[in-house]
Amino acid sequence: MADTNEVKNKRKRSEPVAEYKDPLIAGLLAWLVPGLGHIYEKRYFKGILIFLCIVPTLLAGLWMGSYWQQSETGQTPQLARNVYFSWRTGDRRLYFIPQGMIGTVAIPAVFQAKNVARGNDGFFHNIFAPPRLPGEKSNQPAIDEIIANLNSWYEMGILFSMVAGLMNVLAILDAIQGRPRPEDSQETGQAAPV
Repeated sequence: MADTNEVKNKRKRSEPVAEYKDPLIAGLLAWLVPGLGHIYEKRYFKGILIFLCIVPTLLAGLWMGSYWQQSETGQTPQLARNVYFSWRTGDRRLYFIPQGMIGTVAIPAVFQAKNVARGNDGFFHNIFAPPRLPGEKSNQPAIDEIIANLNSWYEMGILFSMVAGLMNVLAILDAIQGRPRPEDSQETGQAAPV
């Protein structure tokens, strides 16, 4: 019996001690940049894997919503015109709820919407800027112009960016959950992964 206890004590001393991070910070970082919450928790492989799954999907959606617009000064890029925040009458943007689950999209989109609502030009080639509504005075292209330029790419870009946001919800929840605690593994009799 002494040998069994001695083996258990040696195993306990040799097991690496997992460092547990604040779950709210991990969740916030995962919302800002997919996978960053996992990297904060030192789950590097999972963080990089999440980043490599979500970010290309998001970038594909943003690319599908971009085009070149002809103007007096030449061609100007219209970037990510399918991802924007708007809660105006006639343009309740429910698509933005899953798209906004990625902070690198949500923060500039909300800022851009407030900027355009004040009558200012959008920053950085109007990325994430809401379109002009019928009867509105703005230098933004109307939604009909955007759809005419993008055709079916507009909807596909919305779909890709929504899928990326929904995948990031799962990543956020996983980052908040964090590593399994040793007391959680005692119920199952398995060792907690580090």
